[in-house]
Amino acid sequence: RARGRKGGRKFALTKAQVRLAQAAMAQRDTSVSDLCKELGIERVTLYRYVGPKGELRDHGKHVLGLT
Repeated sequence: RARGRKGGRKFALTKAQVRLAQAAMAQRDTSVSDLCKELGIERVTLYRYVGPKGELRDHGKHVLGLT
């Protein structure tokens, strides 16, 4: 810890992926299953980062450094 190391699991999505998911989810015609396949994640993981209308959730905010 003295060297600035932190514990815990790494996030499943990068900043760019969170932004992409946020933009895609904001559009009504987005296929959630196709988006998940593109990002290589499960549906639950997607919704953990971004809400159904494209709003950021806690995990998404942490990845983007907003909290």
